[in-house]
Amino acid sequence: ADALDKVGADGVLAIESGQGLDTTVDVQEGMEIDRGYISPQFVTNNERLLTEFDNCLVLITDQKIEQVKDLVPILEQVTRANKPLLIIAEDVSGEALATLVVNKLRGIVSVCAIKAPGFGERRKSLLQDIAIVTGAEFVAKDLGMKVEEVSLDMLGTARKATIANTTCTLIADAANKDEISARIKQIKKELAETDSVYDTEKLSERIAKLAGGVAVIKVGAATETELEDRKLRIEDAKNATFAAVEEGIVPGGGTALLHLSEFVPAFKETLIDPEERLGADIVMKSLKAPCRLIAENSGVEGEVIVQKVLGKPFEVGYNAMFDKIENLIDSGVLDPTKVTRSGLMNAASIAGIMLTTQAVMTEKPENKEKMQGMAGGMPAGMTM
Repeated sequence: ADALDKVGADGVLAIESGQGLDTTVDVQEGMEIDRGYISPQFVTNNERLLTEFDNCLVLITDQKIEQVKDLVPILEQVTRANKPLLIIAEDVSGEALATLVVNKLRGIVSVCAIKAPGFGERRKSLLQDIAIVTGAEFVAKDLGMKVEEVSLDMLGTARKATIANTTCTLIADAANKDEISARIKQIKKELAETDSVYDTEKLSERIAKLAGGVAVIKVGAATETELEDRKLRIEDAKNATFAAVEEGIVPGGGTALLHLSEFVPAFKETLIDPEERLGADIVMKSLKAPCRLIAENSGVEGEVIVQKVLGKPFEVGYNAMFDKIENLIDSGVLDPTKVTRSGLMNAASIAGIMLTTQAVMTEKPENKEKMQGMAGGMPAGMTM
């Protein structure tokens, strides 16, 4: 939440491994592009399906790259420099894409390609913005520049690049701060002169992307295992915070669903079909289950807690940490509305599928005692 305060609701949060034991938040120059990798073969983190580069070089062009000969010169230079390469182009396809994938898989060069964001003239402006953030020279076909003539000093640098399936986050070098400020002033001047509502919206978007920067959360921990655990927890918290910004919050601990169950009896009275009335009872029982289970896991009688909370104001629920019934909004026990709503809708969808399906597959539990007895009487080296 502190990180989001610093960059705004439209800002970008990045999570990195810190050097010390403390977790810190640092706002740095950078931006997010709404384009992901062209091929999943570029992925470096298979667990999270991300391509992650540190101190990578960035090639930016508005041209289509299809021929191998266009890329060979720059690939040779990048290989000698021993740095990763991120290519942002109108498109990378054909034998050029195949060459990049093969060289990446063989470990000859760390490379990733993404398509340029935006369309038409707006695409050129966005590519120029990215060039300024990374300190690169924009290789524009209007100026007669060619990709095969690009040299190492025309490439930009990004301290960190994280490319997902649909997004790419670039964290810039601190050296580019003045150029970014000058670019923002230029866009603000364009914004003051335009009368178009569409242009105003798009220019404001570009200013927000450049000015907001990237809030980098540097996670600290004593051991590698603790560090990975903390990073995953902070990733979950980040997603929950963005979900809360999108649709708001409700009291947590199953309280919102429990209070919603109080509206079911009135709805049930409007139903005539006995099977539909039975369905309403099932929904009511399901809505009470999360709160009851949380209470039981805390070592108290779940049904007693449910009865105590029912009838109270919507914000009041059971705080399992301190074993008391209180206003959960005030005490900070919250759930994003989007998460609660999605969970309920998905559960209803799955239940509907199961009711309309003639057979459901499940894993048959093994009888461990029986298996041990059978294994004991078998010759050595043979397994069941």
